[in-house]
Amino acid sequence: MLAELPIGAKHVQRLTERLGRERAAQRDRDVALRQAGQLAPEHAQPPAVAVIHVDAGKLQLRAEDGRPGVRQPHWSDTKVACFQTYATRKSSRDPRPQPPAAFLDHPAVERLSQEIQRVRSDPSTRPTAPPVAHPRRRRGADRLVGLVRTAVATTQPIEAFGWMVAAEATRRGFYQASRRALIGDGGNWIEPLGQAHFTGWTQVLDFVHVLTHLYAAAMAACRGQPRRAWDLYERLLRAAWAGKVPQVQASLQEQLQRLGPPADDAPDNAPSRVVSKVLAYVSANAQRMDYPRYRREGLPVSSAAVESLIKQFNQRVKGTEKFWLRGGAEAVLQVRAAYLSDDGRGEAFHAHRPRSHAAGRSRLQPAA
Repeated sequence: MLAELPIGAKHVQRLTERLGRERAAQRDRDVALRQAGQLAPEHAQPPAVAVIHVDAGKLQLRAEDGRPGVRQPHWSDTKVACFQTYATRKSSRDPRPQPPAAFLDHPAVERLSQEIQRVRSDPSTRPTAPPVAHPRRRRGADRLVGLVRTAVATTQPIEAFGWMVAAEATRRGFYQASRRALIGDGGNWIEPLGQAHFTGWTQVLDFVHVLTHLYAAAMAACRGQPRRAWDLYERLLRAAWAGKVPQVQASLQEQLQRLGPPADDAPDNAPSRVVSKVLAYVSANAQRMDYPRYRREGLPVSSAAVESLIKQFNQRVKGTEKFWLRGGAEAVLQVRAAYLSDDGRGEAFHAHRPRSHAAGRSRLQPAA
């Protein structure tokens, strides 16, 4: 009931999808303007620190054959970008030279690694463990203070998503910010997105994903020797936090030489294969692991902002009993993105939206 009027769930669904399609059309107009070089920032004053966090979520789609019921259900990606401005200052010294205590707490690290592994292997899994503290949650003079957050989300391919992210960054004046960063987990789609639309920006590899990879390598290299494995993990972790990537690579290479190269038919969990994959991951992302410099510049080193945002999207679109048509999912993501943005775009959309013809002109006239 709303204002003592009954509204059916199906009617709410149709209204949501209708409004979502209108929002998507508005978004696509901004993309077209951006591609034509005609999109301008909404505000004259650019932000001081502008950061785009990107990641992928999951939802279930179903066959679009026009018939009722669920057929051919399958998991599909959603692409999400979190646009966050921060109030931070540069520093001549690393404001946090030591890793957070949570990153050196064995139960917390094990729980975090297991949580991420569950999500990777089974997209229907939802985290049940308490969240592990991230660097952005610290207190004190070096604490990162978030200002305004906006969101972009889509089921469309990476190329289209890249233009959506570029359009939103243009609209918010991110290209004019004095400090600009793009943060992701090292997925093979993130670097091309950065090269296409964010040349010259600081590229940051999410440190939490680095942590889980290093933990997996240490546990595999010293399988059955928990004390030795934890010591190796701590050495790797401290070196990575200090930005000593060659030292991390050398330690992993040493373990790989001790184990021997993985056989062609070795399973994915074979120690040598795990260490080899982590070494390749670190080597491929070495240019995005200068964490002391990022901290001195007042930039976040974690993509926790977008991971939190994805969980908020998932509350609406993800579930083992939710099966979407692609168009409906796209529309709902637009409504959700507006709801999760801090800049008042939800209210502005309705304030400037033309009145529906279905309401009838006479109903808009004042009473006699």
